[in-house]
Amino acid sequence: MKVCIIKGDSMKNRIRLEDIAKKAGVSKMSVSLALRNDPSISKETIKSIKKIADSMGYVPNKIAQSLVSGKSNTLAAIVGGNLHDDYHNQFLRGAIDYAISRGYTLTVGLTENDKKLEADIIEKFRQMMIDGYLIFHSGDSSNYKQLVEEQIPFVMYTKYFESLDCDYVICDDVRGGYLMTKHFIELGHKNIAFVYDIELEKSSEVVNRKKGYLKALEEHGMEYINEMIIPYHYNHYSFDNSNPEETNSELVECLKSGEAPTAIFVCNDVVTSAFYITMKSMGYKIPDDISIGGYEGIYLGTILDPPLTTISTPIREMGTRACERLIDKIEGKMQMNDISKVLLEPKLTIRNSTRGR
Repeated sequence: MKVCIIKGDSMKNRIRLEDIAKKAGVSKMSVSLALRNDPSISKETIKSIKKIADSMGYVPNKIAQSLVSGKSNTLAAIVGGNLHDDYHNQFLRGAIDYAISRGYTLTVGLTENDKKLEADIIEKFRQMMIDGYLIFHSGDSSNYKQLVEEQIPFVMYTKYFESLDCDYVICDDVRGGYLMTKHFIELGHKNIAFVYDIELEKSSEVVNRKKGYLKALEEHGMEYINEMIIPYHYNHYSFDNSNPEETNSELVECLKSGEAPTAIFVCNDVVTSAFYITMKSMGYKIPDDISIGGYEGIYLGTILDPPLTTISTPIREMGTRACERLIDKIEGKMQMNDISKVLLEPKLTIRNSTRGR
């Protein structure tokens, strides 16, 4: 293997403000003001200095600019979940594209639901002069109460804290839960269960999807049965859930009862993919024996066997809208005490995992 080493001193060759000032015949301060579009410099002079700077290959020193302005033009996404599925990929694509359009870059901190790590990452980002945060939290509101108190801009996405008055952009999960349950009812199902990830039981998105499920049952005159709300235990890093009697006794008991569900609404698509394995290991055929519906509309649902009926959510738009609100807060277009709570519209996507009774 041939290795080529290029020697050089990039700092030595860097174009400085003094170099531009000398060529333009103005002071260094005039160049600095012109490159920042300061109104004290005429438009003609600004145009002339910028043209000279471009021709010389001038690259702004972002670190120096940050020290002067107190602003880094960098955002951070705190991702409390895992990046093994398409959800955060879609969100970040929307956020990054919008951030770049407004002159910002975006970095990502992964916490994997570790609350201590989440606090450490936030503190590290604060030391790096991050301007604001997009938050998919790990369940601990104390990390964000401090940001509220210190008036540091952030916008939560997907989920939020009831106890914390802050900006968020989410899907209308009550509406989405209602649509999925209504779909089952219209297919003729009488016994409809709601399955949730045990670790997300109190998380706002699961709570609201459950509310939509209960609302649909009530509106259609169907009795709520407590045993039909089923916690689901699974390993987030391994989809081996082939021993349900040991890991999910509540589910097994419900399926063997006299009022066994014929349709199951699972809280999100990633959990649903693991749930498929559990149901198939117990000998159930989907949808012949039991109909299953998910939530979120990520790519994973299209490659399950059978393809998953789900509630599709505008994930990429969520990234765009959350980033827009964050930058508006940073730039003062929205006041810090003006709280924006955005609900995006879900839609039912019918595939082959549900059928009529």
